Amino acid sequence: MTHKLTTIIVPAYVQTHLSAHITMACLANIIRFTDPVEYELILIHDVPQHKVRDDYKVFEEVGMKEIILDKYTNYSEKMNMAAKEAKGDYLAFIQNDCFVWEGWLENLRYYLELDLADAVVPDQTPRSREYINWAKKITMEEGLNTGNRDACMVMITKEGFAKTGGWNGDLQAFAEADFYERCGAAGIRLCPTNKVAITHICLATHYQDMPAFEARMHHDSQIRNK
Repeated sequence: MTHKLTTIIVPAYVQTHLSAHITMACLANIIRFTDPVEYELILIHDVPQHKVRDDYKVFEEVGMKEIILDKYTNYSEKMNMAAKEAKGDYLAFIQNDCFVWEGWLENLRYYLELDLADAVVPDQTPRSREYINWAKKITMEEGLNTGNRDACMVMITKEGFAKTGGWNGDLQAFAEADFYERCGAAGIRLCPTNKVAITHICLATHYQDMPAFEARMHHDSQIRNK
């Protein structure tokens, strides 16, 4: 069966040595657990302090497109810029500290292809093995509108994304919350599912200067409270 193309968009934070390694692991996981004929991959980031190393040339095999910006840009605006370059009918926005597993793309795409949702978010909360085993046993339909919606990944139809007006490129910390509100205002059926579980290590909050992150939250609060 031929499926519509998905554009996977990975916006990377300023590439410190640590985040460069994490970005590489994120991209490697996508390549490892995703059929290459079903997607194109766009990595967009600022001029890195430490470039993502591809010693094994895995990105050449999938034809990854790398967009390097000459100045710092909010990750939300990075996603808008990459979306303009996307060829896919579906857009999967994945932050660079997120790890996917076998079957993630086809299971998320299932809901969009059958018109059960316009956008879908995988379960992103740490779970017990008992919970995961239960989630495996239920049907795809039973898994819809279950799970926990976090901030590191959303898959949406290109048409649905256009209706939202895209991400608020001025936001630095609350872009996801704002985007979910935009989906609601545009009548987009945004649904979580526990049929796809991913790992989010929260690089932005756990591995960077907290005063700087708190400053970004304050910045966004002022914008959203206007």
